[in-house]
Amino acid sequence: MKHAFRNIRRLKARSFLTFAITFSVMFLSMFGNFTVRLCEDNRTRFYGPLDGAYHVTDEEYQPFLTYRAAEMIGEDVPAIKKVSAVKEYSCYLDGIEYVGDGSFTRDRVPGDAAQIVPGTLGQYTQVYYSKGFRLVGVTSMDIVSEVYGGKLTVTEGTMITEENNTNRHNKIVISKELAEKNGLSLGDIVSLYVCSPFLGDEEVDRAEHGEKLCFAFIVGGIYRHSENNSVGVSEPWRVNANSLYVPISVLDEISRNKYVKNLQNNGAQDPTLVPDALYFHLPGAIAANRLEKEINGLGFLKKAVLTESVSDAASSPSARLSQVISIVLICVIAVGMAVLLLAVLFNMKARHKELAVLAALGQNRHRIAISFFTEIALLGTAALLIGGAAMVGVIRALAVPLTQYLYSAEISSHFTAENATQILFEDTMGKHVLEKTGEFGNLIISYFAPSFLLALAQAVILFGILYFVVSAYIFRINALSGVGGKE
Repeated sequence: MKHAFRNIRRLKARSFLTFAITFSVMFLSMFGNFTVRLCEDNRTRFYGPLDGAYHVTDEEYQPFLTYRAAEMIGEDVPAIKKVSAVKEYSCYLDGIEYVGDGSFTRDRVPGDAAQIVPGTLGQYTQVYYSKGFRLVGVTSMDIVSEVYGGKLTVTEGTMITEENNTNRHNKIVISKELAEKNGLSLGDIVSLYVCSPFLGDEEVDRAEHGEKLCFAFIVGGIYRHSENNSVGVSEPWRVNANSLYVPISVLDEISRNKYVKNLQNNGAQDPTLVPDALYFHLPGAIAANRLEKEINGLGFLKKAVLTESVSDAASSPSARLSQVISIVLICVIAVGMAVLLLAVLFNMKARHKELAVLAALGQNRHRIAISFFTEIALLGTAALLIGGAAMVGVIRALAVPLTQYLYSAEISSHFTAENATQILFEDTMGKHVLEKTGEFGNLIISYFAPSFLLALAQAVILFGILYFVVSAYIFRINALSGVGGKE
């Protein structure tokens, strides 16, 4: 190690050349990866993570396959990378008042207690909804348009993840407004009742206290929705702040509860028998066609149709820029590695006599190779660390401006009469995008860490190749050439 430092100081020009080339390759690699990730995040923000997945429907393009069946098929078919599904359902929460309580009325049904509603002239024809929420079962919340569109962001805790769904966690994510109205916080337990808000009070009371339809969930996340739509809807569960998110696998278990099945026989909704949307993530059309034939050979009552879910991502400026940068990044890495390899070979040629003398003096060639390689490794490590430090500053300085540029480009490509109002008056989604991009911790986790790890992996591969080249060169040196002998 001491000899390596001494040689680096002694051969300043050559050492600087090796450092400069390695730094350029590492820094450009990290910068390219950061830009590609930023572009992909922006593309996903407009087109969603399901772009390219295959929608599972019948011949009339209606959902028919249950989540449990899809999950079993996913476990048996290696080509299926994962299964994504969404199911919406209206429900009750025990003792929890929905946002906008008292502002929604419905027609009376048998069993409703007599209640005078202001403005009805005492005609008892309407009652207030006592409760009512939109329960959304998901394999992960990143497939929900409000999430990838930037309208829904988590302020506390975490969203429903694939891990939550796989492990069937009894986790629920609620809105900030709902939490504040009912004094809820992370870790609190809420009781969910699987019965329709359209049921009368007597039937609700029977369901809650006699049929064991209560299921406990732990508040694991609190979100904020950028749009308050309470004025434009007529049912409480349609208010954005009244949406509840849980793992769809847990709802699948609930749907097979015998008490729930009895309620279903009485005409109530089935929480997860058939998801509203079901997707298989497959490597391509060939795998999709093969899987479609296999599914239809299983004997389902309806014929399965796998339709690729393709957005208009071809028109996405972010997608096009990501493709260009990816190609440039590969070229930069390839050319940079080739140039560095040539520089190392040039350096060894220039120091051929020195290396030959060491061999002639009886120095172990393996030790000579390690000593020479240590110089390269020290310079390369310094280049990687300094490049990483520079990258932190670049990400912090450019993340917001690049996001603004990409977001504006996407908005421009989507500009139509329908969304002109949002663009001209208040772009709430854009505000959330910039808030997330401006968080330093998020920048480190989302962009710097993956970019640095890619550069580190690249450095390991590059150093491995260089060590092989250095060892091969030194073991082929004729020791006599260092003391005036013939090669």
